[in-house]
Amino acid sequence: MSIAATLATTELVTEVECILSASDSYVETLTIKPIPAQPWLTEIVIKTQLLTAKYPQEKRVKAQCCIERAQLVLLGSAINQFIESTGSSSEPQRR
Repeated sequence: MSIAATLATTELVTEVECILSASDSYVETLTIKPIPAQPWLTEIVIKTQLLTAKYPQEKRVKAQCCIERAQLVLLGSAINQFIESTGSSSEPQRR
């Protein structure tokens, strides 16, 4: 798994994007950004990109949800708790 993050900032919107998984033929990304029209909500989108497709630059939405900031904080805590509870290994074992 490759982890790369980018941060795009404008006056009102900050967007974070990271690669969840990548191979020679497939990329899956996670994007987190606020919704300007609904400032109490944050949009989370997972997109896939098939690099061997006719249009390899095309990204398709795999999953999308909008959550409040408090739940975003809880999600971050849950991810950290999972990482801490599953050991100190930086790379998962592949079968």
